[in-house]
Amino acid sequence: MKEKNQSRRLRITIKPFAKVIQEAMKVCKRAEKGLIAEEATEELNFTNAATMLSTISKKRMELMMFLHQNGPSNIKQLSRKLGRDYSSVHGDVQLLIKIGLLTKNKMQEVFVPWDELMIELPVKQWSTTRSKTA
Repeated sequence: MKEKNQSRRLRITIKPFAKVIQEAMKVCKRAEKGLIAEEATEELNFTNAATMLSTISKKRMELMMFLHQNGPSNIKQLSRKLGRDYSSVHGDVQLLIKIGLLTKNKMQEVFVPWDELMIELPVKQWSTTRSKTA
């Protein structure tokens, strides 16, 4: 459990689903052997760069940055302050909650629960994908 003064970090990566399962199996095997588990890093994994970049779009990043800088807000206030359509902001907020980038407080205001997002975009995977489709 994180102490209150520790920052919360989320690593956002591109990994095939099979790799995620493989890593989880390694952790389970270590636990079965009674070995001490490494400190877990909270991760959000995408299967490819295109999905990551379309999911974490410029508008959604602006929304998260605004919330991180200004604190919790309801969707109506957020759409007004960002100068965006309510339904678009509502859709973005729902998606970001679903994938764990936003959460709600007791007053149903949304906020960013992370102090740091570490986004990894492995360029090597791009060239492999490009050469296969070219």
